[in-house]
Amino acid sequence: MKRRKFLLSTAGVALGALAVPSPAQAFSEAPTLVTDPPAAERDFVRWLSIHDPRATVRSVARTALLSSDGAAAITAFLASGYASAATRAAETRARQLDYATRMADTHPAQYYPWVNATARRAANGTDTELADYSSTGYAAALKNDNAQIPYDDGAALVTEDDRELVSGVADADPSLVVRDRAAGVTTDAEVAEFLRYGWLSAAGIATDEFRAQYVADERSLWSEARQQTATAVAVAATNPVAAIQLWYSVRTRFAPLPTGWTARQRYALARSDDWRRTVQTAAASASPLWAPLAARGPALSTQWYAEVTNAADQAAWWTALLQYAQAAASVRP
Repeated sequence: MKRRKFLLSTAGVALGALAVPSPAQAFSEAPTLVTDPPAAERDFVRWLSIHDPRATVRSVARTALLSSDGAAAITAFLASGYASAATRAAETRARQLDYATRMADTHPAQYYPWVNATARRAANGTDTELADYSSTGYAAALKNDNAQIPYDDGAALVTEDDRELVSGVADADPSLVVRDRAAGVTTDAEVAEFLRYGWLSAAGIATDEFRAQYVADERSLWSEARQQTATAVAVAATNPVAAIQLWYSVRTRFAPLPTGWTARQRYALARSDDWRRTVQTAAASASPLWAPLAARGPALSTQWYAEVTNAADQAAWWTALLQYAQAAASVRP
């Protein structure tokens, strides 16, 4: 399944719209990035340990947070540990994808229906689904095939309503990943596969891609803000005019960020509501094909709602930095 990144455009935000405190008030409420850079770095690594979609990156971030080396471990993670963990995550995924693809190719469906079906499912799935297949999924499927347990592709359970639903998802689902997956459905067996597994899997990929995009953006912008802020603070005592110019640059450079995060907040809330309604529809259906949606859909709704909270927090963080920068740029030496 081809993955496509979710690209979120951000509109500019008028600086005058910010609620700007007086310079004295702003300095008394300076963000941690200004008053305590090591603490700000630690906060950012903690954020990455929660929101990066890659398990390897989250694990390495948590290790840095728990390290007895303290601030040195945090600095090392930001300098090189993150990139190294991201590389390992990509290599692991490539290896697991190769494994799932190879198992599908070497286990024909007529002889190994369980292995073939689950391998293809994993190859089109999330990173978590790929990892699960490599660790336990293949062995469980092979056990079923060796025991000659019949594999039911669900085609006999498909109704015209099911076909129309999948067609509607292909036309109108907000997620491009989900639309692409639904658009590839042609047979009744594929309709059943989509309802039981494919829709949830594609939705999981969409969530991961949403997170991957904003994490990549935020990591780059946060690093830039940290550098510019540190420079402005460093020159303030000896060259206040230069410091004012630097704070003005901070204010200008990062002005669109709160608006961008607010757009993500709205998008995530809409997706959470979409999944809540899908779960309600699935729960009311008597078809067993809908049971997985009713069972696993609430987790997707919850994940998207967590993104609402995260986006609100990030919008507030950038707003506080911009307010401080605007106040600092307004001080006359």
